[in-house]
Amino acid sequence: MHFLNTLIICTFLSVSSLLAQPGYTIKMELTGFSDGTTFELVDLDLGKVIDSTRLSGGKLTFRGSVKNPVVGRIHTIDNKYVIVYLENKPITIRGSYDDFFYAEIEGSEINDYWIRSRNAQKTYQEARDSLIQKYMSLGDADSLQARQIGLKVNEIDRRTTDYRKKFIQNEKPSYFTLNELFYLRNDFSPDSLKYVFSRFPSDLQKTKDGLVISSYIENTRPQTGHHFIDIEGFDPSGRKHKLSEFKGQYVLLEFWASWCGPCRQENPSTVKTYNRYQKKGFQIFGFSTDTDRESWIKAIKKDSLSWLNVSDLQGTHSPGAALYQVRGIPQNFLIDPKGTIIATDLRGDALTE
Repeated sequence: MHFLNTLIICTFLSVSSLLAQPGYTIKMELTGFSDGTTFELVDLDLGKVIDSTRLSGGKLTFRGSVKNPVVGRIHTIDNKYVIVYLENKPITIRGSYDDFFYAEIEGSEINDYWIRSRNAQKTYQEARDSLIQKYMSLGDADSLQARQIGLKVNEIDRRTTDYRKKFIQNEKPSYFTLNELFYLRNDFSPDSLKYVFSRFPSDLQKTKDGLVISSYIENTRPQTGHHFIDIEGFDPSGRKHKLSEFKGQYVLLEFWASWCGPCRQENPSTVKTYNRYQKKGFQIFGFSTDTDRESWIKAIKKDSLSWLNVSDLQGTHSPGAALYQVRGIPQNFLIDPKGTIIATDLRGDALTE
């Protein structure tokens, strides 16, 4: 009988523990949207929809759980959206159709930082949006007025970046400021990046964002004249390959992704170059920064990329991409048979010269 009671108690505790597992609950109270409007929740790290629901009586709820905080985007089909950091806490969002991006978000310390930073940049963003609308209405993109608008937009972008950098430096280290540092890592000098990053506690330094920043600090970005850095990934069938497999040949290390419009536009030129020089010993090591395997494989087939394509499916947190300090794609490095980088960022006809 004692054994049975113990078993019942242990079972009860196990079930209670599972039921008590923390998760996030996002309750939204909205005005100006029609009842029945569908809202999707996107995990921006994965780049995919993780939940969807419909508005009823001006309210809706998302539920789920995350291992670590994740940047999310809640949007409608007409691209009204708000950014929210998902962490395992109850979160309340109150907003309107006309100003949805600046909706109030409560219940999360990470979002407190995000809201404060977001709202402080509102004037910059509104001015930028107004300039972009003016630019789009111009008939001549090369006119003096267009160039003047471009200069003003660049100045706003500079001020916005300066604000975000100061926010990182002046605020208490948090997941939000680390995430900001991750996105702005190329905007800090190496010494400044190292110093700012050193202020973060070790648990944050070991996150996905932190590991990429560490790689930037510990490694110098490969440049023309440098020896290549060996990286590896898995091909669509799951076999592991290293860049060093092509040692002794000319090889183009090409960073791209299926979701990257400029990458896909460049692929026909790259295919043409590969077909022209492959028999002469030219190879391509295509490294994708995708997170979705199916989308990656579909793009390979659709664009007829017959060379070796690999990925670690870790997106912007890819260790391989971090070693080459890749921030924007497409980006490539041409390596000679001795393993020396002889050119970077080749596009179009430049590949065939």
